[in-house]
This record gives sequence, structure tokens and C-alpha cells, in this order.
Amino acid sequence: MSIAQMPGRGSDNVGLKSAEASLANINRISGNYLEEMEAELNKPPEAPKKKSKAQKRAERKELKRLEAIEDKKLIMRDELRRELELGKRMERRGNEEWHEMCKEIKLVELREEIVEWGERAQRNIEHKNGHITMLLDDMAQTQEQHMRSYGKTVEMIDHICHCFNAMVSSIKQLYEQDAEELLIEYYDEIKRRTEEVDFMHENSENIIHASNVMARDQLKNDYQIYLEQRDDRVNTEIEKRFSLRDQVASKMMKMQHQLNDFVDILSNTELDAHKYERIRWLTDRQAAFMEESRRLNVEEMKYMNMQSEMQHEMMKIETENNATINDLRLELQYFTNVRKKIEVALRADRQITHEKLRILSSECYDVIKEFDKYVKSGELLLSLALNCRKLQTQSEKVVLGGEIVDKYPVEKVSEDFVIKTLNLKEHLDITEEQFLEQYKVLKNFWYRHAMAAAQNLILLHEKSRLAEENERYIELIRKATKTNDVDELKVAITVTMCEYPKPLHPFGTDCRDYKLEAPKKPKIDDMDDDDTDENYEDNLNSILNPRETGSRVSKVTVKTLSINLKN
Repeated sequence: MSIAQMPGRGSDNVGLKSAEASLANINRISGNYLEEMEAELNKPPEAPKKKSKAQKRAERKELKRLEAIEDKKLIMRDELRRELELGKRMERRGNEEWHEMCKEIKLVELREEIVEWGERAQRNIEHKNGHITMLLDDMAQTQEQHMRSYGKTVEMIDHICHCFNAMVSSIKQLYEQDAEELLIEYYDEIKRRTEEVDFMHENSENIIHASNVMARDQLKNDYQIYLEQRDDRVNTEIEKRFSLRDQVASKMMKMQHQLNDFVDILSNTELDAHKYERIRWLTDRQAAFMEESRRLNVEEMKYMNMQSEMQHEMMKIETENNATINDLRLELQYFTNVRKKIEVALRADRQITHEKLRILSSECYDVIKEFDKYVKSGELLLSLALNCRKLQTQSEKVVLGGEIVDKYPVEKVSEDFVIKTLNLKEHLDITEEQFLEQYKVLKNFWYRHAMAAAQNLILLHEKSRLAEENERYIELIRKATKTNDVDELKVAITVTMCEYPKPLHPFGTDCRDYKLEAPKKPKIDDMDDDDTDENYEDNLNSILNPRETGSRVSKVTVKTLSINLKN
């Protein structure tokens, strides 16, 4: 390796030289630094100095020494690389030997663990087999207990069924009684409420009409008085003005005659001894006339002031009358609002009543469906009874001609033998399991048959009652609507049940506890509306003419229909 390829050594020498040069430059800095620099730059370049032999010999020794050092470095690097390759090979070989040894050790350990696990699994299997045998014994014992208790359970279930049927019948009777009481209370409440609302409506109409009549008469009287007073005042003013005009006109005519006479006198050239006296008298008369005209002007101003005061008073009276008229209008608006509220309450009550009727009709429809189910179950029981009777007649032995048959002991026939002797495929379309179930069910058939017959009679009675009630409701709704088609009414009647139940008493207001006496007809001559309303109700009652006069619904329907038609 040459000296140029030795970066470490050359760089150190260059660095030392640059450092010495920088130190020399720093030491050379003084006050006349620029002048010295200019002098140095202006100097001519010096010729390079020749090296001595000693210096050349020293440089050659240094180069040899550096070459020897580089050769040693190359040798050492080669040896180290060889040792590194050998170490890697040895390490690889040791790792392979170590992995093989670990595999053998792991295989031995796994064999031992597998053997231990096999022994442990065998012990667990034997232990579980013992538990399984114990469980099978327990299951057999429980099966036997279940078979023993099954008969008692069936008997208990039959007893519970009888008790349940009795309880259902009693609950049904109680429910019917409660429903009838609730309906009676509901219709009484509806009747009382409608009477109260009718009385309130009639009373409010009477009050409104009476107040209107009184206000009208009062306004007429006030206006008549106002017109009379105004006419009197106007007539007096006109008379005064005409009288003043006549006086002024007469005086003006007199003055005109006097002026004409005076002009004639002045135009007359004849001598007159009384001419100047007459002129003086006329001037005095003119002065008096001016005084009189001033006095009349003052009186006129006074009367004009009186007229303005009277007009102001008339305006005041007119404003008071307008205020009273506005008050009367507000009272009329208040009473109309009260009437509207009453009409809204009546409409809400009518909607609630209609909704309750719809709910009752839906309940009747559900009861009819349940009744149909009971009828089908009764028919099924009758068919089963016929099949049972056939089986009993086939199994009985009839003695002909009064023959006496010796008695001999007969063992109890098992159910399997009875089933085998009967050919089920010829008689019934059921399997043996189904026949066994029906045979067990029909042991107490006659008791159940009597219960079914009684229940059938009760359901028939209930069906007839519900059908009559349904027809009555349909007739009621038909009267309250515009259609006559029964199918359309039935479609409208079928509704869904409410998610939230309605309150039992819809009229939960303060008017419930407000008891009034029987309404009396007010004696007012101008109440034509009430007379027409009474005639309208009489005509409506004569047109409708409900058949069920004694029912609890007829009066309520007539009143509600009359209110609806008037609205």
C-alpha cells in the first residue's frame, strides 16, 4: 500500500500543518495587518528549496516502515477471517448436535408422558363407567317411582279438571253479574249525564236569549231617548236662529228704508229745518245698531260654545254606548264559547260511548267464536260417545230366551288382549296408542257427557242472549249512521282491542256531583228557538218510534240523535 492510500497518517500531517499555519497567522495579527498582507502579496514568489540527503533518507525510511505496518495488518486480517470461518462452522455443527440430542430427550419424555396419560385415562374411564352404572340404576329407580306416581298424578289431574270446571262456571257467573251491574251503572250514568247536559244546554240558551233580548230593548230605549233629545235640541236651536234671523232682517229692512229716506233727503235740494237732527238721529241709530250687533255676536259665540259642549257630551255618550255594546258582544262571545265547549264535551262523550259500543261488539264477537269452539268440542264428544257405545255393545254378551249360564271365574282381561281381539282397521281410523289414550279418557265418559250437555245448554242460552244484544247494538248503530247495509255495519263493528283500557266512568268531571232540580221552561215571549227545538224533538221521536220502550238505551239514543242532528 502506498502513502497516498493511507488516509489516517496523511490526514494527521495535513491537520498539524494547517493548525501551525493558523497559529502563525493568529500570532501575526497586529495593527498594521492589512499593510503587511499587501506587502506579502506584492513580494515576488521564492524559488523552492532543495531537500538535503538526510531528509530524503528519513523520508525513505518512513515509507518502508509504513509499508511493513500495512503488510502486518493484511496478514493479521487474513488470519482473523480464517478463524471466524472455523468458529462459524464449529458453532453450526454444535447446534446440529445439540438439536439432535434435544430431539432424542424430548421423544423419551413424550413416550413416558403418553404412557402416564394412557394409565390415567384408563383409570378415569373405569371411574366413569362406575358412575354410569350408578346413574343407570338411579334412572331405573326413578322410572319405577315415576310409573308408580303417574297413576296418582292422572287421578289428581282429573280432580283438578273437575275443580277447574267448577271454578270456571262460578267465575263465569260472577263475571256475568259484574258485567250486568257495570252496564246498569254505565247506562244510569249516561242517562244522568245526558239529562244534566241537556239542562245546562237549555239553561245556557235561555240565559243567552234573555240577555240578548234585554240588551236589545235597552239599546232601543237608549237610542230612542237619544233621538228625542237630539231632535228637541236641534228644533230649539233652529227656532232661535230663525227668530234671530227674522229680527235681524226686520231691523235691516227698517234701516234700509231709513237709509233710502236719508238719501232722498240728501238728494233733495230743498231746505229742511230738521235735516241735521234727522242725520244725528240716524247716526245714533247706527251706533245703537252696532252695539246690538256686538251683543248678538257675543250671544252667538256663547251659543256656539254651548253647541260644542253638547256635541262633546254626545260623543261621550256615544263612546259609553259603544263600550256597553262591546261588553255585550264579549258576553255573547263568552256564552258562545261556553256553548262550544259543551258541544265538544258532548261530542267527546258520544265518541267514548261509540268506542265502548265497538268494544262490547268485539267482545260479543269473541264470545261467539268461543261458543263455536265449544259447539265443535261438544259434537266431537258426541261422536266419541257413539263410538264408545258401539264398543260397549260389541263387548257385551246377550243372554237369549232367558237361558241361565253357569258362572265360572273369569280373569281380568288386560288392555292388550282387548286391543288384539278388536280389529281396529275395520272399526276405527286410529292407531293403538291413540285408541289407548281415548280409552283412558272415556273411563268417566257419562259424567263428562252430562257436563258437556249442561255446558252446551248454557252456551246456547248465552248465544241467544248475545245474538239479541248484538242485533240491538247493530240497530242502535244503524240509527246513528247513514247506511242501512248490515254487512257494512258488521265490517265497521269488527275492531281491535285497545292497548290501553278506557276508564270505567268516562264522565269523571265536577259536573257529576252537581245535582239540579227539574228544568223549568222560562216564560219569555221571544224564545222561538226553544219552541222549534221542542217541536223538532217531538217530530224526531215520532219518526224513530223505537220498539223497545222499556229498554235502558232507547231514551239515551233519542236524546243523542236529537243533539247530533241539531248540531
